Amino acid sequence: MSTGPSPTEGPDAGAGLTPGAPALRQLLRIRPFRHLFAAGAVSSFGDWLALLATTALAAELAAGGVGRYLAVSGVFILRIAPAVLLGPLAGVVADRLDRRRTMIVGDLLRFALFVSIPVVGTLWWMYVAIVLIECTSLFWNPAKDATLPNLVPPDRLELANQLGLVGSYGTAPVAALAFSGLSLVGDPLRSVLPGLDPEGIYLAMYVNGATFLVSAWIVWRLRFPPRPAREALAGQSVLRTVTDGLRVVRDRPFVRGLIAGMLGAFAAGGLVIGLATRFVADMGAGAPGYGMLFVAVFTGMAIGIVGGPRALAGLSRPRIFGAALGSAGALLLVLAAVPALVVALPLATLLGAVIGVAWVIGYTLLGLTVEDEVRGRTFALVQSLDGVVLVLVLAVAPLLAAGFEAALSLPRTLHVGPFELTYTGATAAYLIAGLGMGAAGLAAWRTMNDKPGLSVFAEVRQLRRSRRGG
Repeated sequence: MSTGPSPTEGPDAGAGLTPGAPALRQLLRIRPFRHLFAAGAVSSFGDWLALLATTALAAELAAGGVGRYLAVSGVFILRIAPAVLLGPLAGVVADRLDRRRTMIVGDLLRFALFVSIPVVGTLWWMYVAIVLIECTSLFWNPAKDATLPNLVPPDRLELANQLGLVGSYGTAPVAALAFSGLSLVGDPLRSVLPGLDPEGIYLAMYVNGATFLVSAWIVWRLRFPPRPAREALAGQSVLRTVTDGLRVVRDRPFVRGLIAGMLGAFAAGGLVIGLATRFVADMGAGAPGYGMLFVAVFTGMAIGIVGGPRALAGLSRPRIFGAALGSAGALLLVLAAVPALVVALPLATLLGAVIGVAWVIGYTLLGLTVEDEVRGRTFALVQSLDGVVLVLVLAVAPLLAAGFEAALSLPRTLHVGPFELTYTGATAAYLIAGLGMGAAGLAAWRTMNDKPGLSVFAEVRQLRRSRRGG
């Protein structure tokens, strides 16, 4: 299979790459990458703002009491469900069709659908629109992720992925502040713009739609490099295209290990958050403790994504990937063994950091390893499986915890020095997850170890000597 154009062959890909200049400055001098990053960040801001606005609107439009909880839960379920069904097809579109046009059309559709929600103003249409929006996003995201390796040199891909993940998750607090601000000005603007609601939710929805219009404009200005692989796929049937993409995962242990490890890291973070309310309640922390644990995990992820690859520069990326998964398993085991908030918060931060390292390295290795002609299908598969894993973790984790409590007669409390440690079904689930993550890390290490016979400590010593010698 062809690999498509070299990352350094794209338009402006090598512009301004001055030897010795800071890596970030060199990367941002690549105009197509700047445009793609801006489109991704604006689109992510819109996604986070959409999540806040649609859940708030669902609660407003639904009946009171239990109906509000069910309406909000429906938003989350409908945002995840399309990934399970349309993931493989979305990857085919990303590989077979023009990715630039796919992204522009996707942004325009999302703009129209979001604007239609306050115009129609009914709960049932919002649910329909959410499903259609998520289906559209399934085609947009693989097209963006598969294009990135064609726009930057291979030695800048990891940094490009770091910036992309910062743009994806770093816009969440910005969107939250924007939503709060729009809610405050919604009522005063009703005299100028009739049809707005007093809470400002409709205004947030309109602003959210506008972000996708901006993203479409940015992508429209972006020139994508030519893709000979696209012409090679034109004569294939859709079924053949799908099976070829799945065959890459089946026949390549390295790619299979990457995807399995990334899903494991995702599941570990989801498990911690999914059982966090019970976990912190058993420690007597309540809602404030839940918020602190949530912040700790995502702060750690930000640290891992931004600082991890830089701190580990020069070490084998496949080995770091396996080591990060194994470290996540070890941290989950300690978290289960010592359920005390003063210990749990720093452990959760470390857990988020190693998950962030595994995630950014996994994305980078996928982009470097998988050929352009199947890259869209591979990223679409990962994103689809993310949704499946999240649904399974959120659905199974409480049942698993309840089963452990019934089978092991939990909770039980031990007094160890100044600590009062309460073991429940949640801690038992963390224990099982830690063992599973440790096994996944070991398997990834064995499958992807590109320096057999060399220990980690020996590799670190070699790196230190080379740095001193340099």
